[in-house]
Amino acid sequence: MTEVTEPPTKKPKMAEASLENFIENIKNSKKNLMAILSDEFTKPTQFTQVYVGGVNNVQDLSKIIMTLNEKLPLKELQHLKRARKHEVILCSVQYLNTQTQKTIQEYIKEDVYELKDAFKYFKVTSLPAVPPKLKKQQQEFSRVWSCNFHPNAYLEKLCGDQFFSINELIEHRCYMAIAFEVANYYLSKLKDNLLMSDVSESNVNATVVVDPTIKSVVAISYDNRENHPTQHSAMLAIDNVAKTQNGGAWNTADKSGIDNELQSHIKKKFANVKFGTRNYLTKEVLNEQKKNASESPYLCTGYYVYMIREPCVMCSMGLVHARANRVFFCFKNNLKGALSSKTKLHCVPSLNHHFEVFTEFL
Repeated sequence: MTEVTEPPTKKPKMAEASLENFIENIKNSKKNLMAILSDEFTKPTQFTQVYVGGVNNVQDLSKIIMTLNEKLPLKELQHLKRARKHEVILCSVQYLNTQTQKTIQEYIKEDVYELKDAFKYFKVTSLPAVPPKLKKQQQEFSRVWSCNFHPNAYLEKLCGDQFFSINELIEHRCYMAIAFEVANYYLSKLKDNLLMSDVSESNVNATVVVDPTIKSVVAISYDNRENHPTQHSAMLAIDNVAKTQNGGAWNTADKSGIDNELQSHIKKKFANVKFGTRNYLTKEVLNEQKKNASESPYLCTGYYVYMIREPCVMCSMGLVHARANRVFFCFKNNLKGALSSKTKLHCVPSLNHHFEVFTEFL
């Protein structure tokens, strides 16, 4: 008799975390946040080819360098030191190719006549094409050639993994948790027992704007794209901030930047969080009272913006124009994200305002 075996049973999947538990994890995690920086801080070193000459007499180095600085200045390579040991940078290969059809030997002999007998050999060497931004880049560059470098302590810290102190991290995570609580508040009206996937696997977005000078929530918003194509969460948040300054373009029910019922709900969940804004003064009042413009808020100047999801190009440019100081987001927007996924708009040099961007809440 053939023995009948039962098919192996599948192991049950682990129960997915509820949105409530997920919000608690966002609040309580000790993981530091990561700054999203320009690619120049992380991409491989770019090299350019240069002509290098080996000097006959090291004692003549000072004179040789003075002559070269006059006749062949290193306009595009000033981050590199002219000499290293017994070798001297003469010029870039590209420069000589565009100026003349002469070889480097012919050029030195005919156009830098004073140095025609100064070198015992010439060679082409690949050297770093751009100046180092960080100490680790400077150390890497120096293995190839000595370079000029002025360390920036703030930048070094920004590129590290311990930028925020413990107390700062608690604050940032609290405000991000509020953004998720805003989504929880609206979604719970449509569905009970919300899971993390109800937010992470959808296009749901919520935004919280904070004035760090008084540690207060200034404005809150939730996506309204189903009813209005441009009312993305960030755009509504900017408009809500404008309402606190006697402005605003959209005629929504809320006139204070935060819906009263929503504010009451959040206060129950986050008892220690402050809500409200600094007193807004018009230009006329500022002039009359002889006060500086900095004494009154202007759009999102100096404000921190916390978003569930990475903003699109429209929202990111809106935050640029609104003069946001820092933008924090939790989930990447792989299809349309403009601060990490598709581009890094905040790193575009030609923009007249730039803000810092942080993520890695999970």
